[in-house]
Amino acid sequence: MLVHMSFAFTRTLRRGLLALVCGTALVLPVSVHGEPGKSAESQKIPERLLLPKEEPDAVADRKELLGDLYQRLSETKDAESAKIVTSAIEKLWQRSGSDTVDLLMDRADKLIEVKDLDVAMQILDSVIEIAPAYSEGWNKRAVVLFGKKEFGKSLENLRQALALDPSHYKAIQGLGLIMQELGDKKAALRAFRHVLKVHPYLEDVHQSEKELARDVEGQGI
Repeated sequence: MLVHMSFAFTRTLRRGLLALVCGTALVLPVSVHGEPGKSAESQKIPERLLLPKEEPDAVADRKELLGDLYQRLSETKDAESAKIVTSAIEKLWQRSGSDTVDLLMDRADKLIEVKDLDVAMQILDSVIEIAPAYSEGWNKRAVVLFGKKEFGKSLENLRQALALDPSHYKAIQGLGLIMQELGDKKAALRAFRHVLKVHPYLEDVHQSEKELARDVEGQGI
């Protein structure tokens, strides 16, 4: 059960968490639109966000911070700005709040890289058993199941990941890829268009969206 924190403490944790996931040297826009005439690289993190680093320990604060970052991402004006924000988002995805889970996820990533999917699956089963509210655990297990061509089970895991983190753009992209594999081009196109609303600078998704749009044109999407 989450401890109820005062507004001031919650705000402090969120600020410290942003510094943690972005790193003190990481540059983020001052606002969604940024200052006119300045690139993302020249716009430093506001001083009010540069507080001592703190390990995330509250699900509500993690979700709120992710929401802020997803909003920034959806409104970035160029690919370089998007890359900076996605780096912060994906660092936050990797932080489960449990050292044990983080170690297991790191091990699973290495096994996926060398295509040892069976052992990776066993580890991710443990991750989900320990931390069922951790969306990235479900997403990574979906990746493994996709690699094993168990598309139905992969889809179930992606839906669970998205129930926990509706703007997880890699999970949404995964839905599109599964729909393509299953031959449902309309559903795949809808998924890819949804991805691009969250992350407008995924070139491979843009390409897939264009190809699918041609294929289903006139079919009343």
